[in-house]
Amino acid sequence: MSVRKIYFVFFLALGFVTVRLANADQNSKGHGHKTPHGGLVREAGGMHAELLIDKNGEPKLYLYDKEMRPLSRGDLETKLTVKGHGGDQHERGLKFLKDPKEGPVFKGEPIKGLKDWDTAVVSIKIKDTWTHVRFSHPH
Repeated sequence: MSVRKIYFVFFLALGFVTVRLANADQNSKGHGHKTPHGGLVREAGGMHAELLIDKNGEPKLYLYDKEMRPLSRGDLETKLTVKGHGGDQHERGLKFLKDPKEGPVFKGEPIKGLKDWDTAVVSIKIKDTWTHVRFSHPH
């Protein structure tokens, strides 16, 4: 085999590996879960958390097990911190409800005037430890 063929095969293999790694990175960002309520899903302390802030600014948090089945965890304390694009920050306590239409959900008071946001952090107190889950709003 000539040196040219060896280089060609090497760089071809290197290109293939690079493309595979780039695609794997993008797939992990989307997390691969369908969102039952149209929110963003992240892993949180052995469960999944779905965050949704509706058009009225009302924050909603849904918790799921590893198979994305709804969890009814009224024993947890939850808080939300939302940062807007202009740097404004809003904090809300989230209260657990068993909504007949939406199922088990944590809801907070609407954030007046919030049309778009940059990042949000959901804090969940599991036993005596706080777990913080960061969400980035896609634009």
